[in-house]
Amino acid sequence: MLYRENKDGIMQPVDMSTFGNATTLNEQEDFISTLYDQLERQDIPVELIHSESAPGQLEVVLSYSDDILQLADDIVYARETLTNVAKQHGMKALFLPKTSMMAAGNGSHLHFSFREAGSQHCNAFSDPSQPTGISRKGESFIEGLLDHLPSLLSLSIPTVNSFRRVGPGCWTGHKLGWSTEDKDSPVRVCIDLNTQQASNVELKLSDATANIYLELATILAAGMEGIKNGKVLRPMMDDENNALPLPQSLQESLDSLKKDELLLSILGDELSTAYIAVRELETRTETTLEEEVAAALNRA
Repeated sequence: MLYRENKDGIMQPVDMSTFGNATTLNEQEDFISTLYDQLERQDIPVELIHSESAPGQLEVVLSYSDDILQLADDIVYARETLTNVAKQHGMKALFLPKTSMMAAGNGSHLHFSFREAGSQHCNAFSDPSQPTGISRKGESFIEGLLDHLPSLLSLSIPTVNSFRRVGPGCWTGHKLGWSTEDKDSPVRVCIDLNTQQASNVELKLSDATANIYLELATILAAGMEGIKNGKVLRPMMDDENNALPLPQSLQESLDSLKKDELLLSILGDELSTAYIAVRELETRTETTLEEEVAAALNRA
């Protein structure tokens, strides 16, 4: 989200536009052009920049890559670049998951697909012969993700503020399940508009407060465990499917992480102990949303 100081010295969103509105794109054309050029110079490929649902909100979509470490680096560099280009244009960029309870928050959605080893073009996530349209390996990957999702949230949305963005109608999902092209499902199977086939799976419960390296490592470990063990995908969520609720707080997710042997083994004893201790301390630090926003603006 882009903020600028008004004539009274108060920081506020640069506009009140909504999703797909051209206002932000037109009024921030110089900023967007500079941002795109700076990212291009760093070989960070951008697929799309468009206005999102909250005031002053833009979405920057980076291209997919099979180089996981490079992708993680690109995400970090892109955020740093966005922050500094905003400053050059007299603005501040906020990645805080929730800045207002009356507006959409900021996420960092992640999309996953895969190919068979040795194949350069075939998307192994899709299989039209399957009832779900998803390959067996794709189904197992999703089930592995779902099995560990309560714990993964402590790494993908790892702050108290992050959980302000979770709940009905927040377009993030709040129940443990998956669906196809459902914006309110935490794990969403995406359909290619050209082929009408499943193309990838999206994790919506992810934001910029996460350590992207730890987040990707644990997500991939969960999905790969699903493939290795041939896990069977649970039925898709629907109005009649009573899916279990996801953790409603950071502490609930941390409690789940403490019992998750796979994720703890990925983190290692020393890191997992320190990580849980630091995050639990944060859960005991009471801060209002207004204080969180003020602190984020001071840092930006």
